[in-house]
Amino acid sequence: MSPADPISRVNSRRNKRWYLVLYLRVFDQDTGELLGHIVDINKEGIRLVSDKPIPLNQIFRLWVDVPKENAPRQRIHLEVESLWSGRDVNPDFYATGFRIQNISTQALLQLQLLIEDFKF
Repeated sequence: MSPADPISRVNSRRNKRWYLVLYLRVFDQDTGELLGHIVDINKEGIRLVSDKPIPLNQIFRLWVDVPKENAPRQRIHLEVESLWSGRDVNPDFYATGFRIQNISTQALLQLQLLIEDFKF
């Protein structure tokens, strides 16, 4: 299995990955740049789809923009490491897999709520 082969990675996952009905926007905390959108998630990692390739084996500090009904948007702050990348099913985009690093208890709780709110 090559690191750039996302299909092979699906078969080797230990945790169930939830596919979201709403693709959540993800931003780089350091630059404020929109990196892409989360398309699936679990408590250990996320898969992001983006317009451009994301460098591998790098640590990123991200925030996830979470809409809330009748409330201000919420941000979940995460530190992640990029593990694999390749063309998405739609060849106009790139898919990148990230492992969540050093997650706070609050962020983990927010992620669990996010999964429950937006999974299908």
